Amino acid sequence: MSAKPVSRQRGGGAAWRRLRLALGLAITVLFLWLLARGLDLQALGQAFADLSLPPLLAALGCMAAAAVLRIARWWMLLRALEPSLPLTACVRPFLAGVAVNNVLPFRAGDALRVLGFRRQLRSPAMRVLGTVIIERVLDVLVVSGIFFLGVMGLPQGAMPPGFVAVAAWLAGAGVVAILACILFLPLWQRLQGRLPGRRFWAGRPWAETLARHGANLSGALSLVRSAPRLAVLLAGSALIWACEGAAFMVVAAALQAGVAPLGPWLSLSAGNLATSIPSAPGYIGTFDYFAAQGLMAYQAAPEVAAALALTIHALWIPLTVVGLLCLLPGAAPASAPARQDV
Repeated sequence: MSAKPVSRQRGGGAAWRRLRLALGLAITVLFLWLLARGLDLQALGQAFADLSLPPLLAALGCMAAAAVLRIARWWMLLRALEPSLPLTACVRPFLAGVAVNNVLPFRAGDALRVLGFRRQLRSPAMRVLGTVIIERVLDVLVVSGIFFLGVMGLPQGAMPPGFVAVAAWLAGAGVVAILACILFLPLWQRLQGRLPGRRFWAGRPWAETLARHGANLSGALSLVRSAPRLAVLLAGSALIWACEGAAFMVVAAALQAGVAPLGPWLSLSAGNLATSIPSAPGYIGTFDYFAAQGLMAYQAAPEVAAALALTIHALWIPLTVVGLLCLLPGAAPASAPARQDV
């Protein structure tokens, strides 16, 4: 009798995942159509022909530098709670997570980082989750700042008002998340300390596990309560996105886009903020359309803007390939001591 409800629940979950995937594919097709609509294919081909190997390698080097800095930032977060963790232990989980995010839907790469490398990272899953959340919040804050800096150089209405509103909401959510960690996390931690003495809590089989998970998550999130550490994290995040922006500037110069200096930066921020829109794996369509819109807002030709967006997107491929290679069994380093908690 009990198997039927479980079966229905699993079937419902699978149906919901299929629906989300179908919706993401539909959104991808829509934005690819919006990007391609009205493009002169001959001019687009000429824009790609203007690219040569040296600027592409330079842009790829900028993106590789950004990836190295991201690994170092993640290591800094994890090492604050596990001082013996070496930097090299973070390389494979990070690259594998990025690669899986680029080929599978639903942020599967983030789930892989949280659940798949606990032994190597010497950290329980909820601690790793906390560090991933901090990464996302820092990126949203920095990218939103770049976006609004880029919009300030434009006449009103040059970017879609709805997208500007979403960017404002994302920036506000990032600020609220940081403030919540600073102001309210201590209250939550004190509440956690009092729970074991409560009648409804004591003796419950799930109570100890839930308390341990909560302590691991809140311990990781509390890292941003240190003002010096938060300042270093924000500065590091700004440097990460400076490297990413340099790649956009190099490709824009190679394409002879002829736009103001803020154009590639608006393209960078608009494209990356758009990755929050559900789409096919790899953010196909959403990233490309809004990255092109960012450059077009500074009067770039549509074909040049599309070539920039597609070129930058293609430069993700080498990093994705390296990350997928990290998933091969032979790429795993020697196992670190196991943690008792998950």
